[in-house]
Amino acid sequence: MRGTLSTALAVALALAAYVTALAPPALAAEPTSGKVIVARVEGVISGAMADYVLSAVERAEAEDAVLVLVLDTPGGFVEAALEIVKAVKESAAPVVGFVTGRWAVSAGTMVLMCTHVAAMQPGTIIGAVQPVAFNPATGGYTPINESKVLNPLYKEIEACMKLRGRNATLAKLFVYNNLVLEAEEALKAGAVEYVASTVEELLRKINGTVVETAAGRRLLVTWPAEVEEYRMGLGLRVAQFLSDPVISGLLSTIGIFIILAALFSGHPPLIAVGVALILVSLLGMGYSASVLAIVMLVTGVVLLLVELTLIPGFGAVGAAGVGLIVLGLLMLPAGGGQVTISPSYMQAVTTIVLSAAAPLAGLTGLIVYKAVRTWRMRQVYTPTVVGKVGRALDDIAEGEEGFVIVEGEYWRARALKPVKRDCRVRVKGKEGPVLLVEPLDGC
Repeated sequence: MRGTLSTALAVALALAAYVTALAPPALAAEPTSGKVIVARVEGVISGAMADYVLSAVERAEAEDAVLVLVLDTPGGFVEAALEIVKAVKESAAPVVGFVTGRWAVSAGTMVLMCTHVAAMQPGTIIGAVQPVAFNPATGGYTPINESKVLNPLYKEIEACMKLRGRNATLAKLFVYNNLVLEAEEALKAGAVEYVASTVEELLRKINGTVVETAAGRRLLVTWPAEVEEYRMGLGLRVAQFLSDPVISGLLSTIGIFIILAALFSGHPPLIAVGVALILVSLLGMGYSASVLAIVMLVTGVVLLLVELTLIPGFGAVGAAGVGLIVLGLLMLPAGGGQVTISPSYMQAVTTIVLSAAAPLAGLTGLIVYKAVRTWRMRQVYTPTVVGKVGRALDDIAEGEEGFVIVEGEYWRARALKPVKRDCRVRVKGKEGPVLLVEPLDGC
């Protein structure tokens, strides 16, 4: 009996040793290279910002680095946020989200909840994810309450929080109740893992942390580390600036007033400038930067051709065309709908746009009033050359055309009877720009 127990014990120990020998490779975490790339998600999360973050993820993967997304955003476009979320979930490089400055609410919270490590600076806030819809007719934003829109958004955040081991019950509160948490509250509630004052302090704290990426378990080597700032390219910076609702709202407002003023003041070439401004403003309404870049290029080329072929000189139409071509070329590589953005931020946007629109509306109204009043006024005197006497500049055969001068102006004229050069003529009628003349004094 004792021999049997000894044999069984020996087999069990051997089996345990075998399993232990196999376990470390399966559970081992591959350390990162010791490099940290810092990308800054500041301002509205737009299509341009999504392209920037995606390129930062690719850079981190190529260099086997840890990517730190420094977030200070009021939110942005849902599609752009979902692009970032997808890139983070599929990233082979560890991605750390760090809220600094003021906040990472709405779309910013969506991004933060999907990072492998989430951290906040003291005094910052997250939450308030309920989306809003933009109404181009009124220029306003209204909250979306339909479950078919809210449920997928909530489930996306919940899935991310479960994947990262966070308190997934908060996901529904973020979307349906616009829950807002400051840093310490978020830490206690299980929404984030760390609170740190600076990027340096955060890198010290997370050093040695093990995370699960799309490529497997990774050991974060973040202190000491080589830290590199990853900057946004010029084209994306332009698109990001124009994507801000404040800027796009002002541009569209100015564009509309320019068109109205041009129509009623008799300066139609200025309409091209108004159209150009409205096209550019579409970036802040959720339209893709890449699509708009192509539209701008085509419109710019058309305006330029109109200016060069149909309008003498070079004026507003040509300038608008050149401007659209330049912007289109800058934004051609850039990437935008529903918006999930801070209500307080949108309130500020509305205030700024209305403040700018008020004086413009007053000026446009004055121009329109003056133009309509002038148009309705009955002309007291309508000048005409019919019946006036002039002088022939050419010998003109009957039925042929030549030139005459009448009251100091040169005209093309058709002779009703033969006319000799330098003879006096009387204007008997007018057909379009051509005068009908006959000689005086039998000349």
